[in-house]
Amino acid sequence: MRAEEIRTRIIDDHVAIRGMLLSIEDLANGVLGGLRRLAGPMRLEGESLLDHLATHMHWEDVHLAPALRKADAWGDERAAQLDLDHAEQRELLTHALARVEDPSRPAALVARNLLDLIELLREDMVEEERTLLDERVLRDDVVGIAVETG
Repeated sequence: MRAEEIRTRIIDDHVAIRGMLLSIEDLANGVLGGLRRLAGPMRLEGESLLDHLATHMHWEDVHLAPALRKADAWGDERAAQLDLDHAEQRELLTHALARVEDPSRPAALVARNLLDLIELLREDMVEEERTLLDERVLRDDVVGIAVETG
């Protein structure tokens, strides 16, 4: 798979994730505003988001990490950082999923947890797009540098 295809696929998925975040944010804010009937849909959408994120990260592990390793002299470091970020995110998502799925956990607390998670996810996507998906980092062209010797 070409670098451009990888970048496009991930950015498109980030757009979808951002849409999911907006929907969950609306539900969570509704729950915090006293609309108890939104608690069930909020939990369901939260579970769906967490499942989607697990699939998204796996895809990045399989496709993005190898592309980063081949991208340039810093590719190994970028791929290692992606691996570290994903390990931390998986731990966070496992914890978040347990909270969302726990029926004894008050809906307002789940809503606050989801809102905190949404903020972190937005920051992570912006950072990933800036540092890993930038066209100067992940590209299909091979840049050669001519060196003249005297």
